[in-house]
Amino acid sequence: MPYKHNQSRRHKIEKARYKVTNWREYNKALRQRGDITIWFTEEALAAWHPAKTGTRGRPQEYSDLAIETTLFIRQVSHLPLRQTEGFMNSLTHLMKRTISIPDYSSVSKRSISIPRHALSQTLEPGSLVIVDSTGLKVYGKDEWHQEKHDVPARRTWRKLHLAIDERHQVLACELTTPEVGDPSAVADLLTQIDTPFDTFIGDGAYDGEPVSQAVLNQQPNAKVVIPPHKTAVLSMPGNTQRDHHIEAIAQQGRLAWQRITGYNLRNYAELAMQRYKRIFGNTIKARALPLQKTEAWFGASALNRMINLGMPVSVKI
Repeated sequence: MPYKHNQSRRHKIEKARYKVTNWREYNKALRQRGDITIWFTEEALAAWHPAKTGTRGRPQEYSDLAIETTLFIRQVSHLPLRQTEGFMNSLTHLMKRTISIPDYSSVSKRSISIPRHALSQTLEPGSLVIVDSTGLKVYGKDEWHQEKHDVPARRTWRKLHLAIDERHQVLACELTTPEVGDPSAVADLLTQIDTPFDTFIGDGAYDGEPVSQAVLNQQPNAKVVIPPHKTAVLSMPGNTQRDHHIEAIAQQGRLAWQRITGYNLRNYAELAMQRYKRIFGNTIKARALPLQKTEAWFGASALNRMINLGMPVSVKI
């Protein structure tokens, strides 16, 4: 990135300034994100309890729609399971509805097997796929507790992998343990994207043949924009996309290569990580990995809904 390239003389470079050109629309979108107006349609009420299947055994009392609605409200409102149950009961009381609300134990158990639909199915994705990852804490001592009581952190955390397009929409989401590297999660992210794309962008951690092959298997004509390491050498064939990147950097420099390939758009993924942590926090409420995967997916789904309400259009001044 340019700020890393100019690190030694960063203090001499004036910080860029930007101006939002659609402040009126963006201001309205921000207010709508906090709107808690909730209603149940007649279709939702009819599908709240699953239809009888005619098979042996006791049927489920609540449909997947009921569990999804409860989990979605829980994620957006930052509520524990028991408080979520109370919140849902208060909604039905205010709306004078007679539907029953799933208890916190049922929500916790059903969230393991709840179907997670592909995020890209409900979007109009662009032509880019930008991937990045970040860490989310599960539990552990915070910095104040460590300093005051002189105790180790003993933290446990998970790694959140996101795929973003140029419209800031989340196309795919995957939550893994810290041992899973960034390149290993690319194949799982791409399987969630069922729409064509033109360009795949990632940082230097994704540099390697496995990532390029996974992208080309998904989209044979896709352009792979990943910066090779400064010590990278040409391959034996010498005609791969990575070889062309190495030659372009050697001839024109890394900053010129970034402008030519559009690599600077990778900061959209970093903005998405920052947006996720600011809205939903950097801590996961669930303790088991299957529950954590569901929680991260609902966070990504809620983030897409907020983004579709409106995003700022900023220009450099």
